[in-house]
Amino acid sequence: MTSTTLNQMRTIVHALAAPLCLAAFTLSPPALGYAPSPPSADKEKGNDTTPMVDASEVAPPGTVTVKGGSTRIGSKPKALEELLQTEAYQGFARTLDGETPQHDVKVAPFHMGKFELTNEQYLAFVEDTGYQPPLHWGEAAIFAAQTEFGRKEAEKAKAARDAGERYVRKNWSPDMKKRWWEDNWSEAEWAIPEGLEVSPVVFVNYTDATNYCEWAGVRIPTEEELIHSARANKDQWFPWGNEWEAQGRAHTTETGRKKLFNVGSFPGGASPYGVMDQSGSVWEWTSGNYSAYPKFKPNKYKIKKSGGRKETLEPAPRWNANQRVVMGGAFQFGLLAARVTTRRATPRTETTDGLGFRIAASTVPGRDQADTVWRNIVRNSGARKAGETFDTSESVGIDRYSLKTSEGNRPEGYAIIDGYEYAVFVPRNELAESPGGELNRASRIAPVLFGYLSTTIPFAEPKLDPGNYLVAYREKGKVVSAGDEAVDDEEGADSEEEPVEITDDTPLEFLSPEQRLLRQIDLSEHLIIFMDAETGEYVASIKTKKAQDQKDNKRTSVTGVTAEQKTVWVGATVKDKVQETHDFLTFDAKVRRTAKSRIIPLSLRLRVENGAIGSGWRK
Repeated sequence: MTSTTLNQMRTIVHALAAPLCLAAFTLSPPALGYAPSPPSADKEKGNDTTPMVDASEVAPPGTVTVKGGSTRIGSKPKALEELLQTEAYQGFARTLDGETPQHDVKVAPFHMGKFELTNEQYLAFVEDTGYQPPLHWGEAAIFAAQTEFGRKEAEKAKAARDAGERYVRKNWSPDMKKRWWEDNWSEAEWAIPEGLEVSPVVFVNYTDATNYCEWAGVRIPTEEELIHSARANKDQWFPWGNEWEAQGRAHTTETGRKKLFNVGSFPGGASPYGVMDQSGSVWEWTSGNYSAYPKFKPNKYKIKKSGGRKETLEPAPRWNANQRVVMGGAFQFGLLAARVTTRRATPRTETTDGLGFRIAASTVPGRDQADTVWRNIVRNSGARKAGETFDTSESVGIDRYSLKTSEGNRPEGYAIIDGYEYAVFVPRNELAESPGGELNRASRIAPVLFGYLSTTIPFAEPKLDPGNYLVAYREKGKVVSAGDEAVDDEEGADSEEEPVEITDDTPLEFLSPEQRLLRQIDLSEHLIIFMDAETGEYVASIKTKKAQDQKDNKRTSVTGVTAEQKTVWVGATVKDKVQETHDFLTFDAKVRRTAKSRIIPLSLRLRVENGAIGSGWRK
């Protein structure tokens, strides 16, 4: 993935002009350090010649925007009972019962992949990361391995016969085929099977799908999003309505073809939002676990059997939260499975020729990455204290996508993502301390976290490589023990606090991350501190202003990201200072107070290399 190098001159975390806010945190201008790197020649930036655009105007490549609103989830038992009168459907009673009870949920606006992800789209991910290709891309190598396996088994059997012994030959099973590919794909030859470039990628398990999404700056859809994008707020079986007719609408067994079509081959089956192939084609992974819907109760279904006798079915679904829900049916199944409400419980490791996925994305740039970093890194970090949570719903960020040109005709709205860049700031969910004396005293016991930064962009000052960072504030002065009575003085030098003893000659490797941090920062300055989000190790710090007491603020602060140019003074001494115009990127966010219905506006301003921001970026 390509990234544009940023050169930051100063970082400011300051208050908006509002009550109950942190005072301005200002960094003195540092020396310049980075030069911009040119974009990769083989990647075409989306909107690369346009200025930074509002994310509400430009959806992620290959997606359509789906309005939020109420949507009908699941099925009514009475409607399922009518389906179960068809004897061929009665073997699916347990799965059908898992669709109940029908209920309404509100779905926030989101972006949904217009098509199921294709082989050539997945190839861009495999080539960029060195990830394992799907099994069917290596069929020739696998067939050769299977042939060699059979030859060796035949030799063993012959040797046993010659020795007057009995040998039971082993068969090449699907599990052996899968294991061989996992062990040998990196040395084997592989390629997308000819003609399948634009058909759905299959033989991808849940981890494969989520890894692609994290690389591409998107995510796996939820159950509710798939249903909402397929039928909006209507109560209907299929994206096109309630007609049980697949011709021209969906690739199911009713079409009679046992080979996948290219995506978008059934325009008659488009959803109200223009999403294609949501019935039939391949099963699609969702992020939902196979658990009961709210207020679920096992149902009884009265059905008629052949000969006119009646029977009562009590199917009782087998819930398993470790499994994921797949939806939409597949070309090997009939229209019953292709209903938009069908929930199929699937092990996360499953790979088949009828299982793929499509992408989804939140409407705020970088928010899906913020969720991933919280879930996989920050939540499990030893540097995060109990009760410290972060509000990803209030994250603010920018992003941009690299696009790869397709060869041949492709359906309208189709795009191949070739890389993703982003920077996102996530504020602390709630802050117990009031800005000013209370916050300052707490920060001298331990730096007070107010958010985390996740970025693929390297910053120059403070020097931050692409990664994930906890961001904290500390007032200058000696370290205060938790039981000490702190003194809120401006200089922090005349207090009677006893410092926590850290011997200067103690090697850093024998200290805890917190102790190392206190050894590495300047205690005589008010600081914004950046720590590795996973380990809590100190990375960098910048000078700022002291947080001041303010009045309470009930107003909703402005959130988002802005790019601007400002004239700043540069130089190590007064004699050397000159004015220069530089580009700045500002993340405006907000933190809630724990005990009150109040907010603390925060603003993180980053100086970037001139011209680096504003070309193909969404805000």
